[in-house]
Amino acid sequence: MPLAPKLADFPKIRGALRFYQVFAYITGIMLLLLCLEMVIKYGMGYQLFAFGNHGVFALVPVNDPVTPTGVDLSTGILIAHGWLYVVYLFSDFRLWSLMRWNFTKFVAIALGGVIPFLSFFVETRITKQVKSHLAGREAEEATLVEASN
Repeated sequence: MPLAPKLADFPKIRGALRFYQVFAYITGIMLLLLCLEMVIKYGMGYQLFAFGNHGVFALVPVNDPVTPTGVDLSTGILIAHGWLYVVYLFSDFRLWSLMRWNFTKFVAIALGGVIPFLSFFVETRITKQVKSHLAGREAEEATLVEASN
């Protein structure tokens, strides 16, 4: 029989679930921005720059003879997604360890941050599973308490 989460950990699980939900959406949105940036850069041949010599926001050709200045949004999106994915993995690990799931569940949740749109679907499914598990266990406990009285 697999290990079940401890009743004492239920408040921690609810907090870990909320943390996971927030970062699942943030990571999903950042991944979509990264995909859009890659289409613009490699498909269309432009880089995204802000506040530079090309204006407040500009699509600069990759082979532009004038070296663009300002904030390189293309690189910024890449770096931001990478670090936010690390936080997403931490939230995944925290929820996974508190729920005492098997390792394949951890990997399945982790894939949500690297496959576009998957984090939204995985988040919905994991949230339903956790909430129904917690509600079921709390109902069982209430029934046991009533039966012992």
